[in-house]
Amino acid sequence: MILTKLRLRNFRNYDDCIFHFQKGINCILGKNAQGKTNLLESIYYLSTTRSHRSSDDSDLIRKDADYFGIDAVLEKKEQKEELRVSVSASGKNLYIYRNPVHRVSDFIGECNAVMFCPDDMILFNAQPKIRRRFMDIELGKLSKSYMSKLNDYSKLLKERNAVLKREQFSEEYMSVLNERMAELQVIILRQRVKFMSDLLKISEGFYHELSGDETQLELKYMSCVDPALSEDEMRQGFMAKYQEAYERDRFMKTTAYGIHKDDFTILINGKDAADYASQGQKRTILLAMKVGIVLMINTIKNDTPILLLDDVFSELDQYRRSKLLDLLPKEIQIFISATDLMNSLNDRMVNFYTIENGKLKN
Repeated sequence: MILTKLRLRNFRNYDDCIFHFQKGINCILGKNAQGKTNLLESIYYLSTTRSHRSSDDSDLIRKDADYFGIDAVLEKKEQKEELRVSVSASGKNLYIYRNPVHRVSDFIGECNAVMFCPDDMILFNAQPKIRRRFMDIELGKLSKSYMSKLNDYSKLLKERNAVLKREQFSEEYMSVLNERMAELQVIILRQRVKFMSDLLKISEGFYHELSGDETQLELKYMSCVDPALSEDEMRQGFMAKYQEAYERDRFMKTTAYGIHKDDFTILINGKDAADYASQGQKRTILLAMKVGIVLMINTIKNDTPILLLDDVFSELDQYRRSKLLDLLPKEIQIFISATDLMNSLNDRMVNFYTIENGKLKN
């Protein structure tokens, strides 16, 4: 998949700007605060329908404008696909070939992009919800079914919490909710654990290649129910947790247990990387994981995702820059933001674009 054309309207500091991109490496140059990160953010938004920097879409609308629009043309196996996102105070509208898309899960995955940026470093020390979001976003790119099941679970969880806030409610209805949620959680948990296992198998080797050492890497998934159990035992486990926390849930008016509370830990040589890994090791671990996700999408979806490197390529030494590009298939389209020209781009095709105050400089 190649992003060949991108139009930004009222997105961050862009008024109305059209880009024509090429295969290989697209290097986005410019001084700080000119719009380089905003450009990569718009591509990421097309991939996930959310920003990696803000949870409020209104933050992305240009000052004094009342909406933003992102239009893209993708080349997929010699066929063109058109995507459009439009966001205003009235809501978010998604289109494929100008046809409205009503479910976000049907849009995610059409433009697969993997982002690596400085903010990713918070993954080690952030609250569990940040790591869950990482899992859900990356796994969602691989499986529309996963996103659909996760959305179904989220709706049931919202309903269960709403019921718990009532003074009186039907115990029978609560039991039905518990059963349906338990069944969905078994499916979601299995998919998450498999994703983390597959990601580890790929990314550990990449970590060794990038770091030059043999540090043991581990991704440890944590849930209130043992994922090694059979599906029936897992379902019973979730039901038991609901029963165990029933009085607490009624008092707190929220659901204490479930996959919405799950987490994972990154370990090096059996120890928590958050405490024992250096900044350089953490950066290399994340980079290896991102490369792993790129290769998983390439293999599972038979698609070449876009790799977005926002203000991080310059932080890598020459060895790691060169090694990173060696690990990636040459057909992968890469976007790199930087303040100046860089070496160590190997023999890749490189296209340069200079951004100045939200405009493409000729």
